[in-house]
Amino acid sequence: MPARYTLVNATRKQQILFAHLPVSSKREIAGHPVAAAVVAWYLMEHPGDAVAFVSDDSADWPFASGSFADLDAYAEVTDAVVAALTSNGILAEGERTPLFEDEPDLYLRSLRNIWMDADEPSA
Repeated sequence: MPARYTLVNATRKQQILFAHLPVSSKREIAGHPVAAAVVAWYLMEHPGDAVAFVSDDSADWPFASGSFADLDAYAEVTDAVVAALTSNGILAEGERTPLFEDEPDLYLRSLRNIWMDADEPSA
């Protein structure tokens, strides 16, 4: 199974999880229009921050300080980034798809990059 990735901002102690999107590997994150938009937006909103992807199969922490154990205390900001992309006309969200009837916290978000649908995107 390919490594699962999390985008981590050590400067702000934040993380972006891809748990509710149909992506987790390097290839999936780069190739999925929604995931790529989430990553690009976050990076552009936080220039100069110490930001890197960390994988669940690596023993190497990519930052000068801290460790994997610190991630439990990092704020999960995926929803805020998706909301910013939605309000800026880049993403649209449909109905969430539950993965199991008896576990409402396990679902996939139905997001799509509507920027790609536009005839002439505006900056």
